[in-house]
Amino acid sequence: MKTIEVFHTAPPDGPYPVGVRTEWLEHEGRAMRVLIWYPALEAEGAEPYVFKSEELGAAVKGAAAMDAPPDRSGAPYPMIFYSPALTAPADASVFYTQNLASHGYVAVAVDHLDANRLDLIALDGNWKNLIRFFPRMLKEFAARNPSETVLLMFTAHFRRTEFGLKYRPHEARLVIDSAAAWNEDASSPLHGMIDTGSIGMTGHSLGAWTTLLLGGMSLKHDERLCEGDIDINRGCIADHDPVCTRSARSLESPFALRDERVKAILPMASPIFHHHVPDNAGEIKVPLMFLTGDDKRWEATIHRQKEVYDSAPPPKHFVVIRDTDHYVICDMWMRSRNILSRLRLPRFKRHFQEKAQAYKDYSVAFFDLYLKGDEKGADILRAPNQPFVKQVWNET
Repeated sequence: MKTIEVFHTAPPDGPYPVGVRTEWLEHEGRAMRVLIWYPALEAEGAEPYVFKSEELGAAVKGAAAMDAPPDRSGAPYPMIFYSPALTAPADASVFYTQNLASHGYVAVAVDHLDANRLDLIALDGNWKNLIRFFPRMLKEFAARNPSETVLLMFTAHFRRTEFGLKYRPHEARLVIDSAAAWNEDASSPLHGMIDTGSIGMTGHSLGAWTTLLLGGMSLKHDERLCEGDIDINRGCIADHDPVCTRSARSLESPFALRDERVKAILPMASPIFHHHVPDNAGEIKVPLMFLTGDDKRWEATIHRQKEVYDSAPPPKHFVVIRDTDHYVICDMWMRSRNILSRLRLPRFKRHFQEKAQAYKDYSVAFFDLYLKGDEKGADILRAPNQPFVKQVWNET
């Protein structure tokens, strides 16, 4: 049996000790794992829980104690739902979720349908798509369009799920519903722990796209663009607009995926699949903050995220972290033995602690301001607070 190296991730810096627990939900014939980080009481002799990924051959040791007794002294706490990236598990960003809990939040993450499914790149004969669109992939890669490159790599999956519209928003809504039910259940350890009137959402990569949808980015379609019966199984998937898919056009309204319980959204390194951003981003009605890296090769294109930022109404914030690529937020990748991660340049692993601090500082300041009404840390939302924060835009 292979030895898995344990990676000690960035520690939380909030006033609360952190507990973590696992819940399981039945959804469409499968068991869906949900992880919950929460403010906890000190448990004598408790060892921090180690999160392991056999698929990545990695393990992350955080600060959270498994099933530690909840600290109800400050309850109910705002809840933040975290949607991981494509193929990433619920525990992909341990340093991030545990830090939110240490600052007085209940952070909830889920294994989406695609979690731990690196085989999606070859599933359903996708290798044929890889061969067919390989020249286009090279072109998009050279043009520094990583979102389109990933779409082409996972063409079969994005066709089958219509850009994730068929499953991700529904799974996210189910988890939020379930968390609200646990909060009302007197037999649940989470009873009374969640302020269901103060819910935020955050996500990475495809999870950031999910965050935008639940946060109110609409799926308005232009009839001229979507004339006839659009078949995304034809042509190049990167040339299709998700607003023209059957899933989008069958919605009761372009805003049907919006969840009114979500009061603030923080997408990280978000791909922007919409072809016409202004009409759709202009419908976001909750506070918004983008967190992204500046790596021109291995980060989702900043200019597309900035286009959403420019089109969305205030209050809104945009934070760029220096020398940071698409994967820094996923500490599970830091010690991955998977061949896909080993092919990547090692530069993104440098100064992880400092970059992680930027994610921690800005996410807490944002959610404190808009979910708790706490302005103590709001100054950093107006200007960089450390060397690895390159740019900050805001409009309030």
